[in-house]
Amino acid sequence: MPKLSQEVIAEKKSVIESAAKELFIKQGFHATSMRDIAKTADVSIGNLYNYYETKEQIFESIIGNYLQVINSRLKHVYGEIEKPLAPEGLLKLGRLLKDMVDQHQDFWLLMYIDVLEFDNRHFRLMFDGLSAKLRVRFANEFNTAKAGGLIRDGIDPAVAYTAVYMQLFNYFLVEKLFGGNSHFGLSDEQAIVALTDIFCFGVLNKSAIGD
Repeated sequence: MPKLSQEVIAEKKSVIESAAKELFIKQGFHATSMRDIAKTADVSIGNLYNYYETKEQIFESIIGNYLQVINSRLKHVYGEIEKPLAPEGLLKLGRLLKDMVDQHQDFWLLMYIDVLEFDNRHFRLMFDGLSAKLRVRFANEFNTAKAGGLIRDGIDPAVAYTAVYMQLFNYFLVEKLFGGNSHFGLSDEQAIVALTDIFCFGVLNKSAIGD
């Protein structure tokens, strides 16, 4: 292959990865061939192999680029929340997660392809040790909440926060990717408010169930 500038190489790879992503989402990873990708990207099969040795290498590159974007987005989300366990913090978390899911639909579709066809090999690190990561990120806030009596005895704030984070995140995944169509029977904002209320104040009336 002739010597190409880094800019030209990056542009060629972007075209190839865009074509591959479209095919992976439309027909799945294993049903997509390198020849399919070359045709959609309008490059020769030989030229495609100059950039990527395997189809999985393309998939991994697409995911790697997306993960950088999502990780940056999550840092922004966490940076916006001053009181993670307070109602106002959870309402803000829900709204920010909704925006993130809405704006990166292709990423979440690729995640499900990875689950189905690779046993979540490429996305696993996104969720591994999530509670531990949140415990470190919000250590000061969690300690302040515990010291102030905000959290009930015996409750790990990092586990609790992970639980509500995942519930909000999964709510919007269902709405966006699976056509949930208000599967709570509520608008998105009403769902955020309802989940925040349940998380902060519970469901059962303790006086009604006894000890």
